[in-house]
Amino acid sequence: MESEILSEQELEEITGYKERAWQRRWLDERQWHYVQSRGGRPLVGRLYARQMLGTPAVQPSAPTQPKPTWTPDFSKVN
Repeated sequence: MESEILSEQELEEITGYKERAWQRRWLDERQWHYVQSRGGRPLVGRLYARQMLGTPAVQPSAPTQPKPTWTPDFSKVN
């Protein structure tokens, strides 16, 4: 199961920077919300990143209608 926070590699891929200071600068310039860890690592939520990147979140498929188990026979009705 994926973590709710982007990994260091994912953040590096999105921002294009490995250094945390440059990652924070990139996020600040684009007005992304993040929390900074004690070590200075920007922590970005996975769902938030998907919204900001325009990637649709995983949506459950629409429920299908159940097939009827019987159908009435109206041929005998006057």
